[in-house]
Amino acid sequence: MTFKDKVVLVTGASAGLGRGIAHAFAREGARVAVNGRGKDAVDATVEEIASDGGIGLGVTGDVSSSQDVKTMFERIVERFGTLDILVNNAARTPSDKESAKARLGFLELTTTPAPKRSLEVTRNMSDETWAQMIAVNLNGVFYCTREALKIMEPKRYGKIVNIASTAGISGQSFHSPHYSASKGGVVAFTRSVALEVIGAGVNVNCIAAGAITTEIWNQFSPEVQQRLLQRIPAGRMGTIEEFASLALYLASDEAAFIVGQTISPNGGTIA
Repeated sequence: MTFKDKVVLVTGASAGLGRGIAHAFAREGARVAVNGRGKDAVDATVEEIASDGGIGLGVTGDVSSSQDVKTMFERIVERFGTLDILVNNAARTPSDKESAKARLGFLELTTTPAPKRSLEVTRNMSDETWAQMIAVNLNGVFYCTREALKIMEPKRYGKIVNIASTAGISGQSFHSPHYSASKGGVVAFTRSVALEVIGAGVNVNCIAAGAITTEIWNQFSPEVQQRLLQRIPAGRMGTIEEFASLALYLASDEAAFIVGQTISPNGGTIA
């Protein structure tokens, strides 16, 4: 695969999986627009790409803001003239105290013979918590896709890869119904938009990511990490490189006949 001179936007690319995907495209010759909310982290990723001989552009912005997204795309077109590939990776994860409590309860229910009970997540969730998750994880994908299609459809070429989660295709993440709903929405949105735009030469597909070793994983205690690993038949976490290589494949011309699909690298948690 080669992406020489292709223009790629990776949202949420200032850390974790997004940063890994941005580097992978840059190594293949693409000109990469790096999105994130924090300017320092975005600039650091762009500098890393440049130090490796690649071409990067920092486009700081919040994908949950349609105006931020429009400004972001304007900057990309101004600098590179077009957009060929969009990777919708930016996402919010359940990280508040209540979510952490629910995750521990979830581990107790799924890795020990504890009596079954409700985690009491949905009944205690605030409007704000729900809305913030949907705003980033689902609205953000829509806003970015809408702007990308305005560029891709007229030239009859484009690739869009949406990053969802196993939470969106199974009931295994019942400690975070708001996250599951947002990622399930991404999966359904992928199917619908893919069929809508393939006739205009735009491929849209989705990765339902399983457990992956990122900064979030390193925040868990060794005990929690061990209990989480017990739930993965492969016995390990996925690597950023494994997920990034799949994103590159789906964005390549070799995957042109793959339309509206959701592929889930998950170590066997969902077979």
